[in-house]
Amino acid sequence: MNSHDASAQMLGYMYQVRCALDLLLSAENEQSRVCIERFDDIAFSDDGDTPDICIQTKHHVNSRGDLTDASVDLWRTLNVWLNLLHKQDISNMRFTILTTSNAPENSAAYFIRCMDRNPSHAYEILKSVAKQSASAKNKGYYELFLTTAKESVLVLLNNVTIIDGNKCVLNVVDSIKKSIRYSSRPEYEEKVYERIEGWWFKKTIEALCSYEPIFISQEQIRSLINDVSSEYAQENLPIDTELTEDIDIESFPDSERVFCEQLRLIDVKSARMKTSIRDYYRAFIHRNNWIKDELLYIDELERYEERLVDEWQHLFARMQDDVDANDETEKQKAGRTLLGNIEDKNIRIRDKCSDTFVMRGSYHMLANRLKVGWHLDFLQRLESLLKEERASS
Repeated sequence: MNSHDASAQMLGYMYQVRCALDLLLSAENEQSRVCIERFDDIAFSDDGDTPDICIQTKHHVNSRGDLTDASVDLWRTLNVWLNLLHKQDISNMRFTILTTSNAPENSAAYFIRCMDRNPSHAYEILKSVAKQSASAKNKGYYELFLTTAKESVLVLLNNVTIIDGNKCVLNVVDSIKKSIRYSSRPEYEEKVYERIEGWWFKKTIEALCSYEPIFISQEQIRSLINDVSSEYAQENLPIDTELTEDIDIESFPDSERVFCEQLRLIDVKSARMKTSIRDYYRAFIHRNNWIKDELLYIDELERYEERLVDEWQHLFARMQDDVDANDETEKQKAGRTLLGNIEDKNIRIRDKCSDTFVMRGSYHMLANRLKVGWHLDFLQRLESLLKEERASS
């Protein structure tokens, strides 16, 4: 397969996946459920055991192509459904070919479109082609067609609808965005779409890797759209729930490890150190993303950090009054208590941005700059270290 063929095939898969999302969002039945690459390219089913609607997608890259009477796209698809017909009752099933190609006027495909339908006439055209065509590619398809009883083929053709001249893989995106538009603020529509499509592609991969059919409902995807859109509201900020893995501190540059030295000063154990590193990493990534995506107000982070420092100052001053400055064990224990009291706070950057790792990680970012600390003597013990790192950077 050359690179052009591989690219076309990849676009075909993306077209299939995007069309599945588009069709699910536009389905009139709010209980609709879709499955990809199990019963067919795309299948809708109410009970999960058998599909109610089978859909084949056909995408052409540089030319729109056409659905001539000898079209490989047409015959290959009919062959798939004729094989199904020999295995089960399809009288209550519906079949759709969704294609960027065009059905020429008076062709077999033309007579099984949404309009101008005449499945019986389409059958006669297809029968004539199957008898007369010398196409090697379609030979097996023709044989199955001719050996299947006319009445059975007509049952299939009566249940087939061709939707031709359909939008390409890029234009499907515009259609999906229309379903998002009324749930999202206009300036964040693209961000919401990217999050939805990322989730959708991940679910598709899970479905392809699953032994059992995986169905996704319209209710499920619409709830996701509402949830993601709400993260881009004025009183909220988006959170990436995928950033939950443990992070190796050795991957951090030296300038970003000072907060770990702060934790070592109060003799924090391994498990607590790992959760602190994870909080730091997640907060760092999210804050950078919010800045990059221009989601923050002017000076919003600075004002948030001022609130965090103010709360810390009250608790640190209380610790200074209560701790014996000559007892290192007591100072470490008091530092761990101070850290725990801070971690129990719920100081939000915005009212509905409720993930507490933002606060905890932001405190560790402040600790990294020695704006806050946990040990009674953190400044004296770590300021020289910070100066050395600044001088070497």
